Amino acid sequence: MLKTWLPVLTGMCCLAFGPGIMGIYGFFVEPLAQEFDVGVAVLNLGPVALLLVPGILAPWVGKLADRLPIRNVLLTGALVAMLSLIAIGQAPTLWLVALGFVCFSAGMTLYGPVVVNGMLVKLYQGREARVLALAAIGISVSAAILPPLIGSLMAYMDWRLALQSLAGGLLVVLWLTIWASVPGGVVGIATDDKPPVAVGLYRNRAFWLIGVSVAMGLNVMIVMAVCYPPYFATQGYSVADAGWFLALLGTTGLVGKGCLAWWGDTARYYAKWMAAATLLLQLVGFFLLYRASDSNAMIVALCLIGFSGGILIPMHPYLNSRYFDASVISQVTGAQMPLFLPFGLIGAPLAGYVFDQTGSYDLVLIALMVMLGIAALLVLRLEKQPV
Repeated sequence: MLKTWLPVLTGMCCLAFGPGIMGIYGFFVEPLAQEFDVGVAVLNLGPVALLLVPGILAPWVGKLADRLPIRNVLLTGALVAMLSLIAIGQAPTLWLVALGFVCFSAGMTLYGPVVVNGMLVKLYQGREARVLALAAIGISVSAAILPPLIGSLMAYMDWRLALQSLAGGLLVVLWLTIWASVPGGVVGIATDDKPPVAVGLYRNRAFWLIGVSVAMGLNVMIVMAVCYPPYFATQGYSVADAGWFLALLGTTGLVGKGCLAWWGDTARYYAKWMAAATLLLQLVGFFLLYRASDSNAMIVALCLIGFSGGILIPMHPYLNSRYFDASVISQVTGAQMPLFLPFGLIGAPLAGYVFDQTGSYDLVLIALMVMLGIAALLVLRLEKQPV
């Protein structure tokens, strides 16, 4: 029984120590700024690579994941990513640090959501919602584990040794987990009558509707992740209050993922309605946030936003699994990733510009609510599920 679910554990580890590792980026900003004598604003450009590099590489990575042994792809990605972090810990110049971070982003793409979610859809057909939601919990787990761990390491050693120690340990964990849990051959290889090529993908209406709608919904979450602390400050809350509010978002997000894992497969034939309801629930949460006048109203709003956001994270691969054959699922998800780039790259700077001009995030919240409404309408335009 345990062996059956080992690939899900691997998915959790990969997402926890891939995308989830960005939760510790802030620990290195000040040491890097002091050592290389650069502004914090320059170093804050680092996370852009986490959007830009996967967005560019994902279409090719998706094809690899549908044609090559997934275990080899995951192992290669973990090796490249962790060795890149070790190299960053030895880099003598900021340019080499930046190059190392780009290489880390490239390696992370090879064991990130495109490959992991594709593997799970292939291995657990009929149980997609459960396994995708469980794997996504890995990001929440890393948020609880990695910050205290890196904080403890940096209390006893400099940032270089702390980063190299963390990367070396994570490399061992990832390699052992992947090697022991993922089948060695091509996972879910297609039969001869269904070659692993997404023929006519860009002419498929569902490809664009799912890609654009989910990209809009997830990018709303990315923008607000940057804006939450200053927004709470404008509402008169302290930094400590902001920390508790963000913890509430994470906790309710974990509950949302658990709910999708619990009943998502039962309602599999209503996937588009679930996705639309999730987007609309998040819209309601932002409306309550916009109108919140006290902490109780703020808590209700954040509970709705966190809960719906937790469901929305694994909703992208889940929707794809309902409209596309499992043999090409990684190609489909990878080809959709560039759709995340436009708003993902300019959303946070635009939100900051609006705040600088108006001194408020009200217009930002209104714009995000409009985006969520449009995303829900796009999802509802999906036709009846063909698979």
